[in-house]
Amino acid sequence: MIENLIYYSAIVVSLLGLLAATYTDLKARIVPNKLNYGLAITGLLIFAIQSILVSDPTPLIYSIFGLIYGFVFGWILWKIGVFAGGDVKLFMGLGALNPLTPALIKAGLLSTAIIPLFPISLFLYSLIAFLPYGLFVICIKLMQNKKTQKIIFEEMKPKIILAIHSSLFAAAIYTILSTYQINTWITILALIIWGFFGANKKYVTLLSIIVAIIINLTLLLQGTITAMLVSVILYTIIKLLFSTRKLLSKEIEVKKLQEGMIPAKTLIWKGKNIVEAEGFSLKQIIKYIKQQNTVALNEVINPKNEIISARKARGLTIEELKEVKKLAAKGLIPKKMLIKDSMPFVPTMLLGYILCLVLGDFALLIIMGLF
Repeated sequence: MIENLIYYSAIVVSLLGLLAATYTDLKARIVPNKLNYGLAITGLLIFAIQSILVSDPTPLIYSIFGLIYGFVFGWILWKIGVFAGGDVKLFMGLGALNPLTPALIKAGLLSTAIIPLFPISLFLYSLIAFLPYGLFVICIKLMQNKKTQKIIFEEMKPKIILAIHSSLFAAAIYTILSTYQINTWITILALIIWGFFGANKKYVTLLSIIVAIIINLTLLLQGTITAMLVSVILYTIIKLLFSTRKLLSKEIEVKKLQEGMIPAKTLIWKGKNIVEAEGFSLKQIIKYIKQQNTVALNEVINPKNEIISARKARGLTIEELKEVKKLAAKGLIPKKMLIKDSMPFVPTMLLGYILCLVLGDFALLIIMGLF
């Protein structure tokens, strides 16, 4: 009874804390230290009470470990530029409240693991939640920016026409193959070959459609609608995601830059010149970690001679501001700079926490199983 009360109390406090943090993050792009430290202290108090009631120090020890683990994991994400400072402290508070990943569904793989994996699970689920949340924010930004909206739609138009055209051909081939009970996976090979026909593709498509109409009009219509929905929607989602930089960046005069603004480009010294640094990939980081190549890993995360970084969610520091303004005054960098209008990450943490409640460490256990 006591364990259940403690368990659900920690979940309620976590949800209320995340709701409050989401509100402040959306409103002012900040998570107050009072809230973060309040969550951490509340978590320690809750599990200290449990330890006293059951005469066992284990719950409090787990909570302390969760606090430290949450902070360290968040600090690593801050170091590579994923988190801002407030996100790290929030992870610390949530770690104290959730020594083990909370899972309301306690069955099989959906139950919580017996080792403290909560920060990793929460981050994974937050990334999953970021897709619908990110698309929503991008769509709002797109509706507000008529100029970019027109540019993106003009870029999308020929691709959408191609998606519709290929959908018609694929549906026709699928209909023919299904009718004669031939392996429908051949449709993929047919699409590849179709791509080599160039301007003559329209004649191949027309011929395929005529044959499909004669054979099975109903199946053709069903296949066409399905193929169009999948291809057009998928392309639209991918295009919007790749348009993030256009939608979430604006040009501002260097002299008007403020602390915390996030530059859209990383600038480094290369000899006597200032150039853009090459980006890094998650695959590259994993490779260096497996090789235990700390020198290469540190160079990727903190490149030598770096002036400002587009990868750090903390944005520009006061020292970096002084440096870029000095460089702009000397004419070594342009007088204007692209600044990222980053999206608040705390709302995705809230969604990620809800996924934790439903799935526990399921996603992490699947990933661990793959490797």
